[in-house]
Amino acid sequence: MADTDVERKRLEAEAEALSALASQAEEEAGLGRPIAETVGDVVTRDPEDTEFASVLSDREVGENLVQLLEENREQVEHALDRMNQGTYGVCEDCGKQIPAERLRFRPEATRCVDCQARFDRTNVAPA
Repeated sequence: MADTDVERKRLEAEAEALSALASQAEEEAGLGRPIAETVGDVVTRDPEDTEFASVLSDREVGENLVQLLEENREQVEHALDRMNQGTYGVCEDCGKQIPAERLRFRPEATRCVDCQARFDRTNVAPA
């Protein structure tokens, strides 16, 4: 397995980067401001106005992006927690070591490839 200190620093940097990206996406989408402020006088127009629809669509895309980035950051932080507990790199289903190559590409992985495939086949993500 990769050197734990190096991996820890990489995960910490990734968590910071994801947090910064989420903040930037939130700012660019105007998510920290009331919608009326984000869209300006477009709000007073016909709701079927394409400019209004575009602004709302951009905001929704921004919300989805921020949510995805935050979920990824939480997964990376969970990996850091597992590292602190000494369980990082151990499959949560079968208890075997997760290959270093998988962890290099998916540091937040909690299952080996076989167990993840089995999990994906038997569990359907909520819509």
